[in-house]
Amino acid sequence: MAARDDSVIRGSLIACLIFLVLSLALNFFLYQWGSTESTTAVSVKEQSDRKDTDLRTKTSQLSLLKSMLGVGGLSQAQIDQLGSSSSGDPDMDLIEKQYKQDMAYFGQEVEAANQNYPRLPDFLVTAIRDRNKQYGVARQEATTIRIEKVAEVDSAMKAKDQAEQDRDKADKLLQEQTSLYAEDRDKMKKTGEENKDTLLKTSQKLDETSRKLQIEMASFQKREDQLLSTINTQLIELTKLRSDNFETTQGLISYVVRDGNVVNINLGSSEALRPGVTFGVIDGEETRLQDAKVKATIQVTKILGPHRAEARVVARPEFKYPIIAGDKIYSPFWSPGRRVKIALAWNIHLDDDAQSDTEAIASMVSAAGAEVAATIQSDGSTDGIFDSSVRFLVVGDAPEARDAADERDLIALGKLKTTAKELGVTVIPAWKLQAYLRTIDDSLTTPLGSAVRGSDFQPERSDAGGRIPNNLPSIFKIDDTGVQTTNEILAP
Repeated sequence: MAARDDSVIRGSLIACLIFLVLSLALNFFLYQWGSTESTTAVSVKEQSDRKDTDLRTKTSQLSLLKSMLGVGGLSQAQIDQLGSSSSGDPDMDLIEKQYKQDMAYFGQEVEAANQNYPRLPDFLVTAIRDRNKQYGVARQEATTIRIEKVAEVDSAMKAKDQAEQDRDKADKLLQEQTSLYAEDRDKMKKTGEENKDTLLKTSQKLDETSRKLQIEMASFQKREDQLLSTINTQLIELTKLRSDNFETTQGLISYVVRDGNVVNINLGSSEALRPGVTFGVIDGEETRLQDAKVKATIQVTKILGPHRAEARVVARPEFKYPIIAGDKIYSPFWSPGRRVKIALAWNIHLDDDAQSDTEAIASMVSAAGAEVAATIQSDGSTDGIFDSSVRFLVVGDAPEARDAADERDLIALGKLKTTAKELGVTVIPAWKLQAYLRTIDDSLTTPLGSAVRGSDFQPERSDAGGRIPNNLPSIFKIDDTGVQTTNEILAP
């Protein structure tokens, strides 16, 4: 039994070995067959890819050739790109370069889509026909010009012959004139010698006459300077006289009533006084008006008679300087029997804005009792404006010469000032008029006098003695409201 079992096992092992060998042989055969088939498939795929690439290339070349032959069209960018790169096909590269050169015959007026070989012959034929027409026209014009030039040459030749004849005549006339010129030159030389002698004598007489005239002119100039100096001196004296006559006191306080709040003055209807005129009150002992202290301001309220009027106190005096009978009164814009006139220029400004304040100044002058004679326009015309009643010419600040208009204003302003001074009218700037007519809380104030060199003549005062009473009413010792503190004549 045991021997039979071993033989079975051995047989099984042999069978297994035989099956294993057969399996290995079969696997090797299958591996070799698969490797061969794989290599063949890769080779076939590569061939297929090459065929596809060639097909696409041929298709692209065919499309390009169709476009060249008029089937479809190329853009300008595509035409410009032709011949710039190599496609690997020398024949196709040569065709592209040639096409690009041939399409250059088309002008810029032909679109890129219409540039192809079928259209090129028609374009060239049309261009040749146009050139032939232009050539024919040019030949006709050349023939016409040649005929005209021949005619001009014939005319020029005839003109030349005529010019030569004229030249011969002119040469003959020149010889005759030269002979006459020689004769006249001799005569002129002889006459020139005679004129030279005469001119020398005349020149000597002229020099002598010129010296006499210079002496007389110097004498006249000296006399003119003396007369101008005299005139200027007289003008200055006239201005001073008019200023002195103007800036003087006009009346007196004749009576004080109602605890010093109402006064009577010695001016009335005979002096053409009217209600509303404002006066400054100064001490009766003052002798220099320009140095006097205004101690109170009064305003006329009622005309009582030919030389009598009632006025109310607008600004009360200080306690130690009360209003008393005999005090003097003064107004720079009122004169007995007449109204003071003031002329205004056109460029008066009271503030920094660009608007003229001439009308406002005119209103304040009228409120002060004076009269605006005229407002002079920018052309500087003064005809009929400056007369004996005009006291002041008020001008604004001179403008800066920034343009032609400012320069014209400066020239006109200078002429206006010169004319006013020649006629004895005092020229004052607008800021000085503001000192005369200053508006504070709608109250008109008028400074006293011109304040010229006032610091050189300071008034001397004493608190004791004089015309100051010692028994003052209680109102002057207690209340100081509305007391006159400056040299300004206050309006109500």
